[in-house]
Amino acid sequence: MSATAPFGAAMPSRRPPAHIVPNPAALASYLATHQMPGQRSMTAITLLRRKRARLNAPVPTPRPVEQRAYEHLMRRVHTEIHRRGGETEIEGQYGTARLELTNQRDGLVLVHAEGWRAYGKSPARRVRLSYLWGRDDAGSGPWAARVPGSVTTVEEALDWLTPATVKKALANGRRVRRQGDVYAVETTRAFDGGGVGELPESHEWRPSTRVLVHKPEDGRRHRPVRLPWPVRFVPQTAYDMGRTGSRTNAD
Repeated sequence: MSATAPFGAAMPSRRPPAHIVPNPAALASYLATHQMPGQRSMTAITLLRRKRARLNAPVPTPRPVEQRAYEHLMRRVHTEIHRRGGETEIEGQYGTARLELTNQRDGLVLVHAEGWRAYGKSPARRVRLSYLWGRDDAGSGPWAARVPGSVTTVEEALDWLTPATVKKALANGRRVRRQGDVYAVETTRAFDGGGVGELPESHEWRPSTRVLVHKPEDGRRHRPVRLPWPVRFVPQTAYDMGRTGSRTNAD
C-alpha cells in the first residue's frame, strides 16, 4: 500500500487530464514528465491514432439490391440510346431532366423525361422524350427505339411501333414473323415477295432458299428467318434519334 494513500482513501488518478489527451504534443510531454507507461513521441501518437481510426472505421452500409439493379439497368439503357445518337436528358432553364424508367414488362423497358427547353430566341417550351429499350430475342444485343414523348408504357410503345398492316394480319389469323425492324406477313402467292424494295439495306431476301438474312454494319445481326409460305415484307419505323420528327427504320 502506498504511504501517500491511507487505508480506505481513493488512489490518485494516473490518467492524463482530459484537456491534454486530444493534443498529441501535450500528451507526449505529459507522459514523459510523469514517467507513465506508453511514452511516445508526438509523431508516434499521431500515427497510432490514425491507424486506429482506419481500423475502427465503420463499415459502409451497402446500398439496397433494388437500387443497384435499377442503376445498372439505366446505365445499359443510356449506353444504347447514346450509341444510336439519342438524347438521355433535357437541359433547360429550370434544370436538367433525365430519363427515368416509367414502365417495364416482359424484358422491355420504357424510359421517359420531361423538361423545358429554349430554341433560339423563342420562349422555352415543354419537351418530352420516350424510348423503348430491350434485348433482341435472337441474341444480337440490346436495342432502343424512340417513340412519341406522350408514350409512358411498354404497351403503348409496342402499339405505336407495330404497323397497321401487321396488326390487321394478326387480327385475321395470318402468320407473322419478325427479324429486327422487318415483319414478314403471310400473303397469297400472287403477292409473294411484296415489299422487297422497301427492305432496309441490312436485310436481304433470298427467294431461292426462302430465307431472310440480316447483316448490319455494326455486326449485330439477327438469325436468318426461313419463310416457306408466301410473304410480303413490312418495315417497322420509329422516330429518328435526335431532335427531329422524321421517322426511320426502328433498328
